Amino acid sequence: MVSWVLKEWQAAVTALLQGETILLLRKGGIREAKGQFSLAARQALLLPTVEHQKAALLKEAFRPLMTGEVAHDDQVRFDGWAAITHALPLTAEAEVAALLPYLVWNEQFVAERLNWQPDRPIYGLLLRAYRFQQPLMLPRHRGYSGCRSWVETGQEVGVEHSTPALAKADYTDQVNAILAALPAVMPVVP
Repeated sequence: MVSWVLKEWQAAVTALLQGETILLLRKGGIREAKGQFSLAARQALLLPTVEHQKAALLKEAFRPLMTGEVAHDDQVRFDGWAAITHALPLTAEAEVAALLPYLVWNEQFVAERLNWQPDRPIYGLLLRAYRFQQPLMLPRHRGYSGCRSWVETGQEVGVEHSTPALAKADYTDQVNAILAALPAVMPVVP
């Protein structure tokens, strides 16, 4: 059962659910406690948003995943969810640069994230994504809007009827490659 939502750029959510990435970078939204990212949950529905999404900050290969506006009616559509298996606190530019091959974002995005509140770490989240057989529709509430990473749904949602975006062995291979690129970074577990 899942009761939290993780908001992310629509193109990044699509890439996760298609198995094209397992890595997100988070630094925290303006509406988060002290503007600092924290792990609210280990499992979350993935909410695609176009808030702050810019084609110029995506790698060319991921720009076609941008499909435009996400509907703003009284329902919110979820095509999948993810389990966060690792959270990597990154404090050095070289650490984040080592992750570029695994990101949907380009060097400009990484530089902007590093320069925004440079005293705070960026978290690399490794997510095992799952697609729902049928989209899940939940009532929209005002918590879904605004610059924040996490939203509580107000209910528990079953996720047992979903398909992994990547086979377990493929996911494990990618996790191992990312961890090998960051030998000095100790993952934190939520």
